Amino acid sequence: MSPFLNTDKANPDADLGLAERLHQQAEVCGSTVAVEHGRYQLTYAELDRKALFLGDQINSLSQGESAPVGIIAPRSLDHVVSQVAVIYSGRACVPLDNRLPDEMLTRMLQKLGTSLVVTDVRQQHRLPSLRHLVVDHRMIPDPESVLSPSRNGPRARSFVFHTSGTTGEPKAVEGFAEGVISLCLDPRQVIRKGQRVGHACNIIFDVCVLDIWGSLLNGATMVVIPMDVVLDPTALGSFITEKELNLLQLPTSILAIMAHACPGALSTLDVLVTGGEAINCRSIQSIFDAGAPGRIINAYGPTEASVYMMYHEVSEEDARKGEIPVGRPFDYVDVFLVDDNLSPVQPGEAGELLISGVCVAGGYIGEPEKTAQSFVKVPQLGRKTPMYRTGDLMRVDEAGLYHFLGRKDNQIKVRGQRVELEALESTLLKTSLVSAAVVVKIKPEEFDRGEFLLAYCVPSSPDISAGVILKSYMEQAPHLMVPRLELIDVLPLQPTGKADRKTLEQRYRERLKRSQPKGDQADEAPPFQGNGADEPGDVASRLERIWITAFGLPVDHLKAKDDFVAMGGTSLMAATMIPRIHEAFGVSLRSQQLYENTSFDQLTHLVTDLQANGDDRAIQEEQQAWLQDSTLGQHLRPIEGTVPNWPDEGRIFLTGATGFVGIFLLAALARRSDVEKVACLVRAEDEPSARRRLEEALHKYSLSADMAKVIALPGHLDQAQLGLSPEEYDAYAEWSSVVFHLGAKVSYVAPYASHRQPNVLGTVHILDFCTHRRPKALHYSSTITSYGPTGYVTGAKLLPEDERPAAHVAALPYDMGYSQSQYVAEGLVWAAIDQGLPIAIYRPGFVLGESGICNPDDFISRLFMTCMDMGLYPILPGQRKEFVPVDFVVDAMLHISTKLSSLGHAYNLVHPHLDDAISTNGSFELLNELSPYQMRAIPYDQWVDALSGRVGDSMQPLTPMLRERVFDQKTRWEVWEHMPEYGRDNMRRALQDAPEVLNCRAIETVFQRSLQSWMPCCGRKSVPN
Repeated sequence: MSPFLNTDKANPDADLGLAERLHQQAEVCGSTVAVEHGRYQLTYAELDRKALFLGDQINSLSQGESAPVGIIAPRSLDHVVSQVAVIYSGRACVPLDNRLPDEMLTRMLQKLGTSLVVTDVRQQHRLPSLRHLVVDHRMIPDPESVLSPSRNGPRARSFVFHTSGTTGEPKAVEGFAEGVISLCLDPRQVIRKGQRVGHACNIIFDVCVLDIWGSLLNGATMVVIPMDVVLDPTALGSFITEKELNLLQLPTSILAIMAHACPGALSTLDVLVTGGEAINCRSIQSIFDAGAPGRIINAYGPTEASVYMMYHEVSEEDARKGEIPVGRPFDYVDVFLVDDNLSPVQPGEAGELLISGVCVAGGYIGEPEKTAQSFVKVPQLGRKTPMYRTGDLMRVDEAGLYHFLGRKDNQIKVRGQRVELEALESTLLKTSLVSAAVVVKIKPEEFDRGEFLLAYCVPSSPDISAGVILKSYMEQAPHLMVPRLELIDVLPLQPTGKADRKTLEQRYRERLKRSQPKGDQADEAPPFQGNGADEPGDVASRLERIWITAFGLPVDHLKAKDDFVAMGGTSLMAATMIPRIHEAFGVSLRSQQLYENTSFDQLTHLVTDLQANGDDRAIQEEQQAWLQDSTLGQHLRPIEGTVPNWPDEGRIFLTGATGFVGIFLLAALARRSDVEKVACLVRAEDEPSARRRLEEALHKYSLSADMAKVIALPGHLDQAQLGLSPEEYDAYAEWSSVVFHLGAKVSYVAPYASHRQPNVLGTVHILDFCTHRRPKALHYSSTITSYGPTGYVTGAKLLPEDERPAAHVAALPYDMGYSQSQYVAEGLVWAAIDQGLPIAIYRPGFVLGESGICNPDDFISRLFMTCMDMGLYPILPGQRKEFVPVDFVVDAMLHISTKLSSLGHAYNLVHPHLDDAISTNGSFELLNELSPYQMRAIPYDQWVDALSGRVGDSMQPLTPMLRERVFDQKTRWEVWEHMPEYGRDNMRRALQDAPEVLNCRAIETVFQRSLQSWMPCCGRKSVPN
């Protein structure tokens, strides 16, 4: 069976076009999230309705027209709605680069006969000579309208993408629906229903089709990744984890930077797809060394052949060999290797690749001569339809795998974008500032540095500078890639009289080698030691070395006004520099900040300021977000009726049942004779998937439950009405006797913004549910960390259970995004209590396992396993971990919840006996007494340094968070010194009639039972006590 085989797909109906297929998909996957972007998302049904409405407007504005429709909207929900609407209208999409000037865009669209553009709100002033429609994904279509998409069939023109041309004018490639459908629904396609697919590709390139239409035609959820995240390897790694992405497509240039900065960040993906240019074996080897995704796919295909038409699943052996094939063609594609006469070459010989099949484009719109040159009929190959001449030289090996060898002409690829060197040279000559120009591609030896273009120019007069030439070049052709410029007196020539490009490349490399520092100076910047801010002069010298190395400049020093953009700095160079700056100076720099401080002296001042003061603006913005979100529940009011005592009815509505505490609570509820049914809201697309997730969680922790009592209810906390249909929502709101809300997202590295939807909005949605149809009590699970590190920041000594986190907001900026979201969510719950809603709040401590069964994915388990494996633990004075066994938490919550008198209060579910609390250092000492794996205490900074080198360790991705200094030169973990005492009075009073629960096991006993879960994951040999 092919590793790509998707057994979920039915055979497609050959007569259906893109519009009909997606419309059918929307009927099947109506409530499934189709597209997600930040805090916004659209279900398939919502996307379908909005696109039908906008498509109807397109047809109303341009009746009888068939010309393509331009789209000016960056990668976003609005862009996706626009593409679908244009396809629904029966027209072809023309995605446009909003960074290009109006004059250039107008010229491109005039060639296509386009008279209508769809823009987002920000771009609506553009192209005034054309008719406009403004797209806004928040629009509400007319509910009375009954619309249907066009029925153009698979041979309809659907996309127009622009590629570079030799004259500098882009060529418009005419693509058909059939090629897109064949790619997206091929049986070996990698996108499956229910997956979460990252959308990182630039929408002006054809590869975006796989992200968008590959996801939508297969019932997946596409997650838009912001540009600044794509270009920041650390942020992208966190995004992949936080958003639980299954599949991601990255250009090889971005992949190379990821492989250098954080190769292990890709390990959680099921599939990684890369392509656009030759794949770097060293990058792939680094990813394998750090823990590879489930599959890595090297994909190949020109725009003229509908995105990709060959693929190869990369193995570690491929990377070791140093040659990765582009693989085999899909079944709907025929390929031939031919010589200059278009005759087939002998097996094993190099030849030009010709492509035939439904994927081949219709040609270049408005350019018959170029179309005739590239789309040729070759009767001797047995094909009647035109074949596309790629200009790519390939060979096929004995296994039938194709290998890319190079180009026949001067067309190259840089960062996945096709570039005609002649076009750049022609544009330089048009400036009249140079008498000769040659552009070469430089491929640095360091695999994490992207390839770039270097233009050697002979100036027309000695007083013309490179800056003047570059400015004129950008005015002449703003759409072309900007090369770096080197001025030269005379170009070296070959015996044929042509410019000697190899000599120019070698000349650059020799200059670069001479300028690089020697010996001890060779390191661009030593790692940040966390000892406070550097002196300004030291910052400048170290930053200068990072800058020069990232650019590959053959110089020793920079000038104060040297500018990142003017020197040819690209987004990939920014992505290379940002993690190096973080490593050298210990500051978190965003790509936006780099582009706001582009000169060398500006960037030096910025880094110096960040070292001294941190990012105060980001803190202020986050605090403003918390304050705004704290007002979300103002509409809540209690409804008339009697709040039932749930054991009398026994109908439970439970969220978070697949989590560690949640699954133990479900098992306990199912054992009770007074429980009739437990409806578990599970993040899933259908009932079988929801039930399977519950069964897997039970099996993971060796639990059993009477599943006849369990209702697996697929839904989503972060969606209105919990992602249920109106009928389901009404029925369960009427049916439920009580609600236990344990569902939450927990990430140790994600910011507040990524926790906001599930944790904050999810809580609002649960509160709405509790006040719908009939009143019912809510038992809400919060966390003791919702107060933040208040002991160190505010000096608090005691936190009574009914004390609200709002009084400790000053400590919140120095904690994790998860804790911040729980602070806001608990504040909303307290506001609801003030309005009279029947609610009890529970704040568990650090929950450990029952009978030796722990959660291997939580922070404590990962920490203890790592420390035992390292033989080292960090010294953390004045800290305490409120350890408590999971069975105590569940039993206490259930007992307290049976009393209506418990409502209106909070309960800290920590060890009932304060004397049994243990310090953080004491917990490591206790482990040493119990475990054969001995550990040595070392200073915190030294421990983090040791952890940072442990590639593949489950704690290693947390290193940036553990190293980041947030307050008083202390890190996010260190500011938890001087922890206050968590009150226990409410909890002890509520459990006084349950001594069997109140008599919680001692921490030493809990550790003994949990140790067996931690030790098997430790790779060290044991050392006797």
